[in-house]
Amino acid sequence: MEHIIATRETDELVELVIAAQEKGLSGEHGTWLEFLKFCDPTRDYFNDPRNRKAETLIQFLTSIIKTDDSRKLALLMNPSRPLVRRYSCKHPKETAEQRLVRKTLTHEEYPFDFLIPYNAKDWVLTGIIGSPIVDPLNDLAAEISYSFRSRMPYAKSIAITDMIALCCEKVLCQDNTEAAVRVAAVDRNLKVILDVLVKPNEPVINFRTSITGLDCFALHLSNATPLSDIQEKLLELFPTETIMVGHLLNKDLKALKMDHARVIDTSLLFKYDFSGCGIVVGKLPRPSLDHLCKSVLGYEMPKSPGRCVDEAVASMKLVLAILEHGADTSVPLPDDMLKN
Repeated sequence: MEHIIATRETDELVELVIAAQEKGLSGEHGTWLEFLKFCDPTRDYFNDPRNRKAETLIQFLTSIIKTDDSRKLALLMNPSRPLVRRYSCKHPKETAEQRLVRKTLTHEEYPFDFLIPYNAKDWVLTGIIGSPIVDPLNDLAAEISYSFRSRMPYAKSIAITDMIALCCEKVLCQDNTEAAVRVAAVDRNLKVILDVLVKPNEPVINFRTSITGLDCFALHLSNATPLSDIQEKLLELFPTETIMVGHLLNKDLKALKMDHARVIDTSLLFKYDFSGCGIVVGKLPRPSLDHLCKSVLGYEMPKSPGRCVDEAVASMKLVLAILEHGADTSVPLPDDMLKN
């Protein structure tokens, strides 16, 4: 989170500090004004964030990370915030699918998982045409500054139950980022609607062949599709109202350099059942997709490389298990955790 704050433009930092003031967010040394008095009590006339250097703004914002207000700050920094806020609200006529969307978006870890560093040059947002950086914090920005791909009324949009599960395999690039090298998508009927290789934009230093089943020669011979073309295809597959399903979706979206607001993430829906085991834990670990397949769906995931489609199918099956069979979202601990 510190890195993302540090890479923001000064204008964005100013807007973040102003929004933090309006919402009463506090850092280690209190609110913005209290922070200034602590750090530089002799310059009261520089209270306006627009009169402060970027370094000071970053120092204040990063201090919020260490407090209970960090979740609110993370939500403010989400480029899809207007849509996230819309789909986080409970509606009297909420569908079972929308309930799972809401559970994902209101999970305490969601703001941090989906704190995606948005770069207007090569990132895309499925619900918005153009850059949300112009005014990412104004509550009315969705209506004033953005051009939405859909103007469907909220009450009607949440009634839509279309779901597509997404998964991508990733390689490690020279700049220490992960890039998508294969992306797969399946619909609600488990039909494969997308399964393509992706050409990374950056030089690859680790193809993770044991996972992807690919190396530099295989990718070169495959005539892999450029990421920008994949993004355009995904924009077609995912209108604003379509629900994106996946496991650890934030990692897939980051590798694809895109964001989508209406999501169901099975890593945030399912949890381990620690009751009665006497285990004292801090931040709770999340069940892996392999473990969920075995404990909820009753089968084991393939161990072979290149299982992108299998993982997309498994994510969709887990969501359907909840919707159609009322599957319990608390799962038993795996044997290795019990032994430890």
